[in-house]
Amino acid sequence: MEYYEKTISTELKYKGNIIDVEKLIVELPNGKHASRDIVRNAGASVVVPILDDEIILVQQFRKPPEKVFIELPAGKLEVGEDPAVCAARELKEETGYSAGKLVKILELYPAPAFADEVLHIYLATELTKGEATPDEDEFISAKAYKLEEALSMIDNGIIKDSKTVAGILFASRLLSK
Repeated sequence: MEYYEKTISTELKYKGNIIDVEKLIVELPNGKHASRDIVRNAGASVVVPILDDEIILVQQFRKPPEKVFIELPAGKLEVGEDPAVCAARELKEETGYSAGKLVKILELYPAPAFADEVLHIYLATELTKGEATPDEDEFISAKAYKLEEALSMIDNGIIKDSKTVAGILFASRLLSK
């Protein structure tokens, strides 16, 4: 069986600052039609900043779940932007650090059932400290944690953000080799 859905029609339902929502009519592999609601998003870059045996994480309030999260530094891609350029920019803006070495380690689709968003995850090493310059509507703080502490925070349900869980676990595996 071929796993593919042919798009028959697309209707823009909502155009926002970060997302657009489309309703698609698709043809299924069996020839029948179905509708799909799809969130369109430019994607983002995520950074796993490692300094010796520590990881730099940021803390910020997230409105949709009404909670403060401890996360990896990240930010949305501008149209046509290279994800590595975005990663370097977001690392500097959110933490003040610049990376001497930035390597892509993972690509994730956080919600492929309804969104086309792609997260490009980079390992940042050879860090140099500078001044953080968050966006004017961004209230964020950065803190260094021992890598083992960050892993424990995942185990204990303190870190719940999916990109952060995946990035820390993947980077930890890479670094232990």
